[in-house]
Amino acid sequence: MKTIAVPFDFSSYSLAALKTAQKISAKTNANILVITVIPSEVDFEKLSEEAKKKYSELTEQKQEAELVLPEYVKEIAPAKSQVDYQVKVGVPSEMILRTIKEENIELLVMGAYGKGYSEGKFIGSTLQKVLRNSPCPVLAVKEALDGNDLRKIAFCSNFHLKSRESFSIIKSLLKAFKCSVHLLYVNTPDHFISSEEVKKGMDMFQKGNEEIVFHQHIHNAKEVENGIINFTSENGIKWIAIETGHHEKSLSYQVGTTETVLFKGNLGVLSIKQ
Repeated sequence: MKTIAVPFDFSSYSLAALKTAQKISAKTNANILVITVIPSEVDFEKLSEEAKKKYSELTEQKQEAELVLPEYVKEIAPAKSQVDYQVKVGVPSEMILRTIKEENIELLVMGAYGKGYSEGKFIGSTLQKVLRNSPCPVLAVKEALDGNDLRKIAFCSNFHLKSRESFSIIKSLLKAFKCSVHLLYVNTPDHFISSEEVKKGMDMFQKGNEEIVFHQHIHNAKEVENGIINFTSENGIKWIAIETGHHEKSLSYQVGTTETVLFKGNLGVLSIKQ
């Protein structure tokens, strides 16, 4: 892993994301790219220099952020990791997604909420759009994950053939922490599968990954999201990996298990496109 990106809006949640990224960087030697976006409907990057002069206020905000951001980060989250900074002006989700593609980001670590969050709100709209469209895995957090937290993860899946491909994307990250992987299938009344069938899928999943320590679990619950939260709480697990579908071309946003688990619990949720 070469580069981890962290959207940073000076909120406590973005600080939790940055501290989590620093722990990952310390194990993987990845550089960290901190992205701060000044919200605007204007796509500032695509304006000519002449056109930018019409937006002096945005220019001043951008220059101030570029000046303040590096020293601020060093003060609140000192670390040995190599940190680079980019300040952009535009729609936050669009700027983040553009940076992921331009910089070949391999992992995005992001706060579940942004600046201006109020108690009881669903996860941030920027995060929802990023989860929907990001080509790389996205780790969303409410609280900073430390090195011990990152040594044990629940991989939540149906354990179909493509699950192995999803796992391969994050395998090097898990190996860096010598992470034990708890394979989790939540059995619900509406989508019941026999234990024998689930175990067969898990056994196939593990083949070729013998260097990883796996534990297999089937957890019964009325709803998948509550089952995941209850299982991880009972087993002292602080983060999960979960496969998500491709909804980039959907006309409306489909709220799924990833977003609901983030909203209901305090887990770090690593979303991987199938």
